[in-house]
Amino acid sequence: MGAFKTQLENRLVLGCISLLALTACNQDKLTPLSPLNLSSAAQTSVNVNFCTDPSYNQKQYLKTIIILDHSGSNQHNYQMATDGSGGPALNGNTITIADQYGTDPLGKTRYGDIATPGSLLNYLSTVTPNDPTDPTHFFALVDFSTQATTYPANSSGFTSDTVAFYNYVQQDATVNNGGPNDGGSTSYLSALTAAYNIMNSDIQAAAKCAALPVTSAPQAWCLHPGTQVASSYVIVMMSDGSPIINIDGIGVDGSGNIVVTGQINLEKESSTDILSLVGTISSLTSNTQYVSSVNLFTIYYYVPGNVDLNGQALLANMAKRGNGIGYNALSGSNIDYNSFQPPVKKIKYSLSDVFVTNASATWWTDGKLHQDTDMDGLPDDVEVAWGSDPLNAMTDNNGVSDLVKYFATNAKPCAKKNALGRCTDTVINYANTTCASLKRTNGLFPSSDPSGLNDCEKLILGDAAGINNPDSNSDLLPDWLEFKNGVPFQMGMTPAVNTPDQDGYSTYQKIKLSLPMNLSAAQNINIQPAVYNMTFVSNSDVQDCYQLSVTGLPVTGNGNTIRVDIIEKAELLQENYLYRVGKKVLTQANQSLSFNDWNDAAEKTAKTWSVWP
Repeated sequence: MGAFKTQLENRLVLGCISLLALTACNQDKLTPLSPLNLSSAAQTSVNVNFCTDPSYNQKQYLKTIIILDHSGSNQHNYQMATDGSGGPALNGNTITIADQYGTDPLGKTRYGDIATPGSLLNYLSTVTPNDPTDPTHFFALVDFSTQATTYPANSSGFTSDTVAFYNYVQQDATVNNGGPNDGGSTSYLSALTAAYNIMNSDIQAAAKCAALPVTSAPQAWCLHPGTQVASSYVIVMMSDGSPIINIDGIGVDGSGNIVVTGQINLEKESSTDILSLVGTISSLTSNTQYVSSVNLFTIYYYVPGNVDLNGQALLANMAKRGNGIGYNALSGSNIDYNSFQPPVKKIKYSLSDVFVTNASATWWTDGKLHQDTDMDGLPDDVEVAWGSDPLNAMTDNNGVSDLVKYFATNAKPCAKKNALGRCTDTVINYANTTCASLKRTNGLFPSSDPSGLNDCEKLILGDAAGINNPDSNSDLLPDWLEFKNGVPFQMGMTPAVNTPDQDGYSTYQKIKLSLPMNLSAAQNINIQPAVYNMTFVSNSDVQDCYQLSVTGLPVTGNGNTIRVDIIEKAELLQENYLYRVGKKVLTQANQSLSFNDWNDAAEKTAKTWSVWP
């Protein structure tokens, strides 16, 4: 403490010297420095040796629908209000509309060019032409603004003529003086309806073809009569904002300026209707004879500083509902269409991320590391003061952890306690209320994934859509790790990539590196981030193998449980998202732990790992 005291005194003296030219220095009137965290936890090291899950073969006919926004805002757009609604900002009694807010005037983001790897035109130019007798990849295009148009026309299905499709898209990109033909409003429903009609027409044709006698002559729409053919459908939808179909309250004055004439009112298509239609499209997978998968990918593209948060969130939720991934793209950047194409022969799992954390310790709101004996995310001393049992993760035995109850009740103080200091208030019976639809087994609600939150707890925390999904908001950070650290994890919430303290560490990094969430790094005295060292042991077209060493992991005493979360993902399909959670007890603070992967015989015997799905 003496060295720190000297350091603090020196800082005060230097502050006085820098102010001598302006005023006399009075130490008593200086504003006290913010408290600094001087605690230092013991540390341990963890080694994890593992391989990704083996790849598997999947033969499929790939049918891609490309949906492109051709609304007028691509060419000229208004300055948006800062509320994120997608509506216009009011500057006095006018609305600013300028070319600078046009999101994609030349079509660079939507189409790219033949020389830019991965862009739409480049990708289509490199697609190997189909064998006319046995095509494997098919395309359809949907252009939409106020209404939707398609190629092939009238939502009649797909084309296997990849050369003709490329030529059509190239013309579509340059039809209007070197750029796309844009104008009108933004009707998501018309675009999605067209996509549904294309797919439905194709599925009906496949069923009709399968019903024909095997001896029937092949036709363009039925190359293999009497044979059931299943297809994988990939939809790539790009838009620059909310589905606004009309704006009331604006007009044009005598000088041609757009002015406010009354109450501004945005007429938008219903998000509920849009997501319902996405669900209808996704439900086509129930026809397993002719559909092997349906995946909707969305891209929100925008001008920096002019962001439509509502539109961005809607597109992300559409991708979530459509078993795909939502992307964001700055205007003028290129989209890599290779990301949307499935492997032809093998689906290989790749490592997305690994988290090694101490389940028996919690960084609390005071910025200090606390013991958490029952590993429920609520520190022992907080539980004692609040009236819950620090040795029982579910003090009330109602199937809900103490941490969930703590946050769900806003840490409501206990009215009465018994002699042991336990709260004796009425226990909430979630089995008869919020979680009545879930069946309890041995007093426990089902856990459809091993993240750490059971299905009832997700309902309580407002994440019904996250059941059977350990990463509800698709930011590749497990729900439990986000919840335990006070980070929103529910479907549609912002991914943990922001840097709230402006200290160089994002929310994601603080969770991964076992740092306190609500304390700036500038205040972290003697607290060092955990260090990850990953070695690539081997790779093949089947799987990759790794050796991971994590040092500097904070521990609190003996008996800590170390947790390893491993996420694997193949970018195409939701069912290819794999999640593994391993746990081992650290008997001594200075001991190191070693994990082998979930296929290791000894680890299976010890039941070290939980796997999903």
